Amino acid sequence: MRSRAVLLTLLFLLAAGAAFASPLPVKPFEIGFGGGASIPVSDAKDAFKSGWHGSGIIRLNLPMMPFGLQGNFTYNHFKLDQQNTGFAGSGRILSGIADARFSLPIPGPIKPYLLAGVGTYNLKANPDSAGYSAGSSTTKFGINGGGGVTINVPGLPVHAFLEGKLENIYTDKGFSTAVTQDFKTQIIPVTFGIFLF
Repeated sequence: MRSRAVLLTLLFLLAAGAAFASPLPVKPFEIGFGGGASIPVSDAKDAFKSGWHGSGIIRLNLPMMPFGLQGNFTYNHFKLDQQNTGFAGSGRILSGIADARFSLPIPGPIKPYLLAGVGTYNLKANPDSAGYSAGSSTTKFGINGGGGVTINVPGLPVHAFLEGKLENIYTDKGFSTAVTQDFKTQIIPVTFGIFLF
């Protein structure tokens, strides 16, 4: 009886795994493009207004593995909040991020996933007001985490995605010493785009 119960359990697990398996072959590489809103949070919202970003993305899908890899190359642009900083201008963040992507085994055309990773961020502020010169850019380390959904549309050679992440950049003296001291740079980019098959 015990061996029969073990056999039935194994058969059940195999059937469950087959039910969640994708009927389509896994493509090793995918290239995507996207863009959307970049929302400053925490201390960042005191210096920046909500901005925008554009991203290029490369996905590496690992067969028979519960996760894949994803690389993001992103340009973020913000307006400085003149009321809080005392001068007008803009700021930008260039980032290169490496993420691990964990797909959740949910059947259907909408596939949710989780992301977590590390990256480097190059930051620069450009004041517009007279008497304030643009500071030099600085490169810092950061971490991020978030999630999204991939949307498969039958019959189309591309699929869409929507994702949001919290990015925390370890700045010791802020985005720019001309803006504020002891500044924690945290942003939430919300991205919509497409991946090519």
